[in-house]
Amino acid sequence: MADLLRVADLGLSIGGTRLLSDVSFTLSEGEVVGLVGESGSGKTLTGLTVMGLLPPTAEATGTVEFQGNDLLTAGPEELRRLRGSELSMIFQEPRASLHPARPVGKQIVDVVRAHEQVSKAVAQDRACDLLAQVGLPNPRRTLSAYTHELSGGMCQRIMIAMALVCEPRLLLADEPTTALDVTIQAQIIELLRGLAEERGLTVLLISHNLGVVSDLCSRVITMYCGQVVTVDRTDHLLRHPQHPYPWALLQASAVDLDTEREHEWTGIAGTPANPARPPVGCRFHPRCPHRTETCESTSPDLVAAEGGGLTRCLRHEELTLSGVSA
Repeated sequence: MADLLRVADLGLSIGGTRLLSDVSFTLSEGEVVGLVGESGSGKTLTGLTVMGLLPPTAEATGTVEFQGNDLLTAGPEELRRLRGSELSMIFQEPRASLHPARPVGKQIVDVVRAHEQVSKAVAQDRACDLLAQVGLPNPRRTLSAYTHELSGGMCQRIMIAMALVCEPRLLLADEPTTALDVTIQAQIIELLRGLAEERGLTVLLISHNLGVVSDLCSRVITMYCGQVVTVDRTDHLLRHPQHPYPWALLQASAVDLDTEREHEWTGIAGTPANPARPPVGCRFHPRCPHRTETCESTSPDLVAAEGGGLTRCLRHEELTLSGVSA
């Protein structure tokens, strides 16, 4: 499959503070990929950089190539044309992203008419059809509703409808289930799965929840302290993570994601490193039970690992061979 998105050596500074470094990954046509890590690891910033939604003080380096065009060098008009029509994003908190003083239907209609020369009636019909597709009852009535009249799950479905109404090729979903209860989470995941399969969407699912990611994604990108530390197939990551950080994330889950059986929960020692002041050497070494003196002084590159993935661990061959890397 051809690469739809290629991110290479991406770095980001805001107000002179470095927050992302050496972020590299690709997304192929029709692929659903997870981007995981603890809060503050740089997941959302990576998504916002791809979308070009950064403050004026931000300075990005590297390459973000979408359909052969570098988004980092694209002008405001080009980005405005692409956002919503070719690439779209579901944000973390739907109520904060939807306008509270305007009916949700008008907000969806505005997206359509900003990108296509269609009448208001045609745009409303399309919005109504999409609300029905995302499982909202009485979609015609929902068009005239305000956010305070809707539940969190309904607002999330409206955000998904708004993101998909112009049929983009790439969807970035930033923690789309975080604020929802478990039952609604499962419904949203099934909705995203169905839409991706039906529309051939390429999806980057940003989440701290490995359970959600493992249920939906074919590959997983793991970030820590503003860097990509692993890229791997989901099934291989669950059985044989090639870096101590995703291994620790798996141990911190109360459920074995491979067998779905409960196991003893083990927290990750220490606190997440600050990407503005990263440790010398491997950024994970202060929390890593397998660190050596070399890890504390040498900054690892992202290199090929067993199973066809990538890792940023100096000891990945030794740990894998010994079985320590789980």
